[in-house]
Amino acid sequence: MNEELYLLDSYKNNCIININSISEDRRSICIDKTIFYPGGGGQPKDIGYIEHNGNHYVIENIELDQNQQYIYRLSTPLPTDIRTVTMHIDWEHRYKNMRYHTLLHLISGYLYLTYGALATSSQIEKGYARLEVTFSEDCLPDELNKEKLNNKIEELITHESPVNIKYVKRKDLEKNNELIRTYTNLIPEQINNIRLIEIEGVDKQACAGTHVSNIKEIGSFQIEQLKSKGRLKKRIKVVIT
Repeated sequence: MNEELYLLDSYKNNCIININSISEDRRSICIDKTIFYPGGGGQPKDIGYIEHNGNHYVIENIELDQNQQYIYRLSTPLPTDIRTVTMHIDWEHRYKNMRYHTLLHLISGYLYLTYGALATSSQIEKGYARLEVTFSEDCLPDELNKEKLNNKIEELITHESPVNIKYVKRKDLEKNNELIRTYTNLIPEQINNIRLIEIEGVDKQACAGTHVSNIKEIGSFQIEQLKSKGRLKKRIKVVIT
């Protein structure tokens, strides 16, 4: 596996990398480390490019090979005899996704603590994000509407809570009731050290995405839709402004 630097520092937007291997057409490379988020968990992949001697090679696609190595497909072939290049990501695209991803955690955390609702899916789209949550039979919030939810999340953001990264052993996660909303069965079995994202006092769950370091960075937003998708399920549409 590449060293995934985005897991340690979501704010790193460029780094020097070494090319471990390159395809015959010189458009596909394996590298030793990466800041490029590959996509997953409802968060889109990064936009970026490889730079060498002032020339830019756009990253068009990324996929895992049979050895669990990321393969980066470039827009144009690299020159011969290149071993060290610089990777850059589109910071505006990354930072907006960081804000959205943290906001989705904050909303799902609030709904879980207040109503016992579980997030079942989420997706960051271009210009908005959506979240689907399922409530229990004995806790259907008739009084919940998008204005009330918007106000509650705005109030939480004023607390300026830090967003922390922790690692726990899989066996400890599975037996800790405090973390029951994290579905360990969805995490590949070979992963024993699990990365947790924690918003102090609100949310704690396994996640491999990128996030802001404090919820105040979410900034202004608007919940545009709180729609029933069945008796127990609701879909939330939110826009960061």
